[in-house]
Amino acid sequence: MTLSFGLCLAGLLEGDKLKMTPDHRDLAGMAAMTVFFHGGSMVWIWFFLREIPMSWSEAFGLKPFRRGRTVLLGAAAGFLFLPAAWGMQWVSGHIIEMATRHPAAQQEAVMVLQQPGLPWGELAFMGALTVLIAPVAEEVLFRGVLYTAIKQNGFPRAACWVTSLLFAAMHFNAMSFVPLAVFSLVLICIYEKTGSLLASITAHSLFNLSNFVIALLAAGHGNPVPVR
Repeated sequence: MTLSFGLCLAGLLEGDKLKMTPDHRDLAGMAAMTVFFHGGSMVWIWFFLREIPMSWSEAFGLKPFRRGRTVLLGAAAGFLFLPAAWGMQWVSGHIIEMATRHPAAQQEAVMVLQQPGLPWGELAFMGALTVLIAPVAEEVLFRGVLYTAIKQNGFPRAACWVTSLLFAAMHFNAMSFVPLAVFSLVLICIYEKTGSLLASITAHSLFNLSNFVIALLAAGHGNPVPVR
């Protein structure tokens, strides 16, 4: 229900009555989805853990034991998966172009970053969303809650595939669907190996950071417009 409310609000931003530019509407829509999807997920999980009751560390393996090794393993996984993800996305893009005879659409976040003269404030928001907010919220929701719940009910294979397909689908982009689904399987593997979401959060964050930096460089945002 929280996600649906965010989608409705994002849809309302498309109306001309608000007198916003298309670029500002895209950014405002992403902000709305951040609040109602990522923020909403964390709030509801907080209520859920209070009802059990269980701490965040107990629920998601965030205890300090071997924390350094866990972070290093996650960073290595995120870095090593990058070439494979780019290759799968390139192949997916070409298949989509051949099937539709139109260029494959990029993710909304990438299209926002491609806008010329993006202000520093908007870049900072996009960076925080991409590198900090999304990895934490999505790992807690998909790997920490959804995957674990389905697995503990006796369906380990379904847990992997349902979680991965939903994770890929919620990014609403055909070209990135396959690499994100495979990436989800990688994140599940390192979560199982370490018993800590810290590893998958680190891998997810590094993966997003690398793509964010490359998108900035490709868009030529060497000198963003300062906030006025």
